[in-house]
Amino acid sequence: MAKLREVRIVIGKRSYRMQTALDEPTLLRVTAIVDEVGQALGNGIDQDHLLMLTCLQLAYTLEKVSKKLESLEDKLQDLEAWSPSSEITD
Repeated sequence: MAKLREVRIVIGKRSYRMQTALDEPTLLRVTAIVDEVGQALGNGIDQDHLLMLTCLQLAYTLEKVSKKLESLEDKLQDLEAWSPSSEITD
């Protein structure tokens, strides 16, 4: 198990201290995604509203990605069921 370390992250206008096992590059990518979503929502939103909308947007994005992955998985299963040898006739 990775060792926890204390970090400070900024979301919107506030700074938060937290413990994480994420390595620095991963933490930077994750916080960049949150920051990008928050900035897209606008600057005039109070912090609590910004956090709630950011969570909802990220959950919606995760749901869309999940549906696409399920579709790709179904297509891969269909390809696995197809056998090139079954297409060859003598």
